Amino acid sequence: MSTLLSTCSRWAGLVAAKTYLEVDPSINLTIIDADSTIGGVWGRDRIYPGLVCDSPVGFFEYSDLAMGPEIGLKDCDDLPAAKVYDYMHKYCKKFSLLERTRLNTTVTNITRDSESQEWKVEIKPSGETVTCDKLLVATGLASIPHWPNIPMDTFTGPVMHSRDIGKRHTELISEKVKRVTVLGGCKSALDAAMACSAAGKTVDWVIRAPGDGNGPGMMVQVRKGGKHAAALMGRWKSFISPSVFSTAGFWYNFWHSGQNRFGFWLRSKMWETMGRAPFGMEPYKTKSENMSKLLPEIDSSLWQTAAVNALHGNEWFLAKLHEGKDVHVHRASITSLTGSEAVLSNGTILPCDAAVLATGWKYSTSMFEPSLALTLGVPTQVEFEDPAEAKYWQALTLKAEHKLQEKYPVLKTAPDFHKRELEHTPFRLYKHIIPHTYAAQRDRSLIFLGMLSNLQFTMYAEVSALWGISWMEGLLDDGAVPSSKAQIDGEIAEFNSWSAQRYLSRGRTRMVAGGEIQDVIDLLMQDLGLPVHRRKSWIRENFVPYRSLDYKGIVQDVLRKGVV
Repeated sequence: MSTLLSTCSRWAGLVAAKTYLEVDPSINLTIIDADSTIGGVWGRDRIYPGLVCDSPVGFFEYSDLAMGPEIGLKDCDDLPAAKVYDYMHKYCKKFSLLERTRLNTTVTNITRDSESQEWKVEIKPSGETVTCDKLLVATGLASIPHWPNIPMDTFTGPVMHSRDIGKRHTELISEKVKRVTVLGGCKSALDAAMACSAAGKTVDWVIRAPGDGNGPGMMVQVRKGGKHAAALMGRWKSFISPSVFSTAGFWYNFWHSGQNRFGFWLRSKMWETMGRAPFGMEPYKTKSENMSKLLPEIDSSLWQTAAVNALHGNEWFLAKLHEGKDVHVHRASITSLTGSEAVLSNGTILPCDAAVLATGWKYSTSMFEPSLALTLGVPTQVEFEDPAEAKYWQALTLKAEHKLQEKYPVLKTAPDFHKRELEHTPFRLYKHIIPHTYAAQRDRSLIFLGMLSNLQFTMYAEVSALWGISWMEGLLDDGAVPSSKAQIDGEIAEFNSWSAQRYLSRGRTRMVAGGEIQDVIDLLMQDLGLPVHRRKSWIRENFVPYRSLDYKGIVQDVLRKGVV
């Protein structure tokens, strides 16, 4: 009987645990999570009033537990964060995951015994070391808060990362707090600003000056005419995207190669039209000085330096934005928090009773020593990387960059953007799951899940978990993972180069496959030996978005097939 340790009870970790138990019911499985509840970003301590999931009911669920009936909402209804937690808790109860989970338990260090080859996982507060022969790391990308270097020792009010708004919500809405400074330009900053404004606070929303950061994310209303934007996803969007996962065939030749001038022109016009659509809606339709400071620095749907900021109506907040009295937008940095003031880089001094730092996440790992992190292909500080190894990867990346730009001429037209010096090495995981060195060595003891940023996370989490576990259990044919280190490293470098060229600032710091995620899922399904195209109608196959339910039963399908 094998012993499996899964770090994290978030979406990817839970479906992976359930999948492993289905593949091998005898496995001794433990889930470890530092939070006080299951759910990760949807955990009970991390949600707060007014927080809404950007995906509607039916588009954010596991394939073997329909969400709507479990939480009393209809298909495509807006999905409050509290309902997501309730649903995930019911999923854990149904598949007996709660009793296997150790909450309030932090992994401090992971090493591997050179003789037994067991993984040794040090945890606190117990101080014990847990051993296992299989390790599944599913901490995801929203795990370690990034704290900006802002002096704040003398600040008298509460300062919190956006991660902790749920836990510290009562502090934020206290009567003592009249004015809140929110730092950041993406979705968590928007949510924080709305939460504070809804509580009657005056909000100073601070975003770096143009050219000094990624700028604010484009605000997009998720509904138009009552129809949710999730319903507009589908394979068709992959067709018109310059995808590293699809570099041959009719659609590639028509849209991207440049050989068909009409197709190349039409693709450009389609992206241009999609890019204009948000500006014909609120908040951009109404013009105001305050709102002009929230215009994205790149007004394109193809090229974006910051993630989209989804709006669920929120007309009351947009009215306050345009009015500019209770919600003030500042394009600057915070140089210090002192007393009851926030000092900005442009010299402005703001009254400040509380501050929310919506400044994103650190992607370098704290669970592995730097040398082991580099071996595994997970980020660590760049200064720990051997210069010869760095040069090796730079050469592979440069070669991939030239190859991709020949395949996709549009990549040469990417706009200029702020290139911050990278503090950590990139992810180097084969298929975004297997440590690159372990893939070549056929070492099946460790996989990473939930590390790929994408637009259909729940569906991807399910398929990628099955793929990774099939690799660990020898259910994948060896041909699905090359044995050549050169080929493995080349494919990883090609993806990382594409991610950086396609997704600019975001793609330089992490693995991103936004609208191309269906291509990724298709390739994993192909490796598993399962049908890729799962609908009979050509129109539904290409123009109606896939959901998790389309992949219901795939674990049993793989088990029936045996080794694929």
